[in-house]
Amino acid sequence: MIGKSLLVLLWFPLTFVLLLVNLVLLGASSKASASISEQYPRPLAHRVTASAGTAQILGASVVAGDARGLLLKRFLEKYGSPMAPYADLIVQQADANSIDFRLTVAIAMCESNLGKHIPSHDSFNPFGVAVFTGTQSGKKFESWEHAISWVSTYLRTNFYDRGITNLRDIGAIYAPPSVANGYSWTTCVEQFMGQIL
Repeated sequence: MIGKSLLVLLWFPLTFVLLLVNLVLLGASSKASASISEQYPRPLAHRVTASAGTAQILGASVVAGDARGLLLKRFLEKYGSPMAPYADLIVQQADANSIDFRLTVAIAMCESNLGKHIPSHDSFNPFGVAVFTGTQSGKKFESWEHAISWVSTYLRTNFYDRGITNLRDIGAIYAPPSVANGYSWTTCVEQFMGQIL
């Protein structure tokens, strides 16, 4: 009981003394920083703004634009894909067909390791289209451009236009055997879409 009373009696004066000490120290530090500022004046602040094509930050120019093609190209190059030169085309086709720009690349990664393991070197089929026939030949395309355009349109007309936009639902149709494996195709596509962005 005496300890609590003593604590209450000492708390108020001790708090007041500490408050005064802090105010004195604050005043002294303000004077010290003012004298330092007089000796070493700060340069005038420059406002940094970004405007198309003219801004520079730390010597690097800022360029306004769509980075999706660059993101895809870096991803494709990272894995040594023959599709890397077509990154901008993939974005253009995705936009033209109102699909996620990462979808076709993620499918190609899951189906053929981004075009490195396709049925034949001249099939240009990194998407596993019609490989289910059992012959392992799948559909042949005329070129990478043709394959990218075809699969983007295919995804739109066979899935998105029909209201099928959930990857699990797409995977059940695109790669039916994967459903029995716990939707492994969907998991794979989601994983690589996440790696792209």
